[in-house]
Amino acid sequence: MKSKSKKWYILAYDIRNPKRLQRTWYFVKKKGVSLQRSVFLLQGDRNDLADLKSGIRQRTKDKEDDVRIYPVRHPGVIWAAGRQADKISILYAPVPSGKTVGLLGKISQLFSGKRK
Repeated sequence: MKSKSKKWYILAYDIRNPKRLQRTWYFVKKKGVSLQRSVFLLQGDRNDLADLKSGIRQRTKDKEDDVRIYPVRHPGVIWAAGRQADKISILYAPVPSGKTVGLLGKISQLFSGKRK
């Protein structure tokens, strides 16, 4: 059974060997958006995540490298400051909360026919 439910993930790695680092970076950059040099935002279903993990295992060593994948509810929940903060805020609209509707909420209301 195929899983079509796509979820968001943050992938971060610390790879000591320059050759493995380059191979892993090249593999991961095709799968997601670089947030920092070794941090990526990815979206995928269960099969995409399994393929990602398999590809990373082929390019890294468990005893020397550290690779982590964290689930993220939505890119809009990511808080950023510094040089790349604008990159994140431009790419992804914040998640609307129950208290404020925001632009994304207003657009949703327009298309659903609900107006407040």
